[in-house]
Amino acid sequence: MRPRLAVAATSAALVLATSALAACSENTGENGDSDNGGGKQFTSSIATDPKDSQGPAAEVPGAKPGGTLKIIQEQDFEHLDPQRTYTFAGMSIQQMFVRTLTVFREDSNGNVLLVGDLATDAGKDVNKDCKTWEYTLKEGVKFEDGAPIKAADVAYGIARSFEESIDGGPTYIQEWLADNPTYNATYKGPYTSGTDTVPGLTVKDDRTLVFTFAKPHCDLPFALSLPTSVPVPKAQDTRTEYDRRVVSSGPYKIKEYVKDTRFVLERNPNWDPKTDPLRHAYPDGIEVEIGPNDTAATERALASQGADQFAVAWEEVPQALVNQVLGDSSLGERTLRKTAPSVWYLSINNDRIKDVKVRQAIAYAIDKQGILATQGGDAAGKLTHTLLADTTIGRTEYPNPYDGGPTGNPEKAKELLGGQKPKLVFMSRSTAFGQQTAPIVEQSLERAGFDVTVQYVEDHNPTARTRGNPYDIYLSNWAADWPSAVSTIPVLWDGRKLGPQGNSNVSYFNADDVNAEIDRVSNLPAGEAGPEWAKLDQMIMEKYVPVVPIYQDNAFLVTGAKVGGLIISEQFGIPVFYNSHIKQ
Repeated sequence: MRPRLAVAATSAALVLATSALAACSENTGENGDSDNGGGKQFTSSIATDPKDSQGPAAEVPGAKPGGTLKIIQEQDFEHLDPQRTYTFAGMSIQQMFVRTLTVFREDSNGNVLLVGDLATDAGKDVNKDCKTWEYTLKEGVKFEDGAPIKAADVAYGIARSFEESIDGGPTYIQEWLADNPTYNATYKGPYTSGTDTVPGLTVKDDRTLVFTFAKPHCDLPFALSLPTSVPVPKAQDTRTEYDRRVVSSGPYKIKEYVKDTRFVLERNPNWDPKTDPLRHAYPDGIEVEIGPNDTAATERALASQGADQFAVAWEEVPQALVNQVLGDSSLGERTLRKTAPSVWYLSINNDRIKDVKVRQAIAYAIDKQGILATQGGDAAGKLTHTLLADTTIGRTEYPNPYDGGPTGNPEKAKELLGGQKPKLVFMSRSTAFGQQTAPIVEQSLERAGFDVTVQYVEDHNPTARTRGNPYDIYLSNWAADWPSAVSTIPVLWDGRKLGPQGNSNVSYFNADDVNAEIDRVSNLPAGEAGPEWAKLDQMIMEKYVPVVPIYQDNAFLVTGAKVGGLIISEQFGIPVFYNSHIKQ
């Protein structure tokens, strides 16, 4: 499984213009559609009518209860503990057994609306300055054991996200509450600090939470759709073991979890669809089979025999099967394909590779087209040289400062190296993706004069996120948590956030002028920030080259013949299952 998985939203016009953002100015962004879906437009907005946050979700035409949905994937989930989850694969499956304060509700036509999930609405900006936000829980929301979900349970989940003894998970809310990139400098979480009281977060009563910030944070409704806001009953918190048995607040609960083998969900009888604006529970259960690689998973879904009729090949279609799948018109709705805002980078460990000319030489040398070709070529994505995906509000196309062409320019790289032959240790995944891409990286850099050693590792993501790791380069990817650069540039390139482990900034980049500009743009009204983030994108690449952007993803996968209602999320860019059903 890739860092955030290699797929996310359709490239189209994004509009974030709501009363919740009005105090920070209208926030809009428009991007040309490069999707193969014909240039359709979609909007992403925050619901202002509380009725939009009410359940039940509209019925899916033709869907009936029954059957078991099967998901086939190569690797296990990195985390299922909601406060530690930071992959789209984890978040997608979690939607079926946990709930957040807010949630993106989508349809197959690209319409995206942020609504209240556990909350009655998407949030109340109390003073119209984005500094104080109030959330009220719906009546009747319960955990799997029938206990009512209270504001204190949500607050406890957020408290856990501060805990320095567990890693992983997004850190927006923690940093905003602490008003400090080093968010656990003072409050270190309930285990270490011995208290559940989070600075800036008030439990007003059993159903009401209040967030108080030192600075405006108009994106809070978006950030609360992340699993940071999943409620956790304190008495059932098993700390690091919570990964194995999460307490359900959604339509399914965990029946069985055998690490690296299978993950099985069954119905949660205490989920009330009347409180849920997003989810259905059409299948009787959901079973994730862990192990088959992309080729095996795709072939089984295509063959659609036995239980595989009800299967989703969560791995993308491999290069060897791309033409077969594209050429088979009989597959119809069984083929799902979309442009995605997930960008793949060759991350350069700036703690180890300090010479900017060496980083520039890497950028000139890398064979981007070769890497993309291993994943299916144009069907898998498109080459890029910007830090931001083209779905990001305000993103602009600027000239590539290190344009080696699609297959690299080894002579230009050699010129920069000036006769040096730097040694590079490349950390690659041990998965099919890693086995396919590593030789291309190795060969293109060696043609340019580098001495490359490839090491394949099982725990790629945790290793990359550990500062002081012994690797110089590795392939990583990122997709914005919502369509604003707030969820990309400050997360990936603010060096003040670096810690010993759990880093999203896996290039270990830290520059004072970039940090100062992040602060400046972060404080701009939301409607003005987009173009300024784009300028910072260009400055980081031209001046520092902390990473080499390679390609922006496409989502491309197939299902068995009996799977209905599956959509690729505009938000996650991978399948989401809340409308899924088994065709009768």
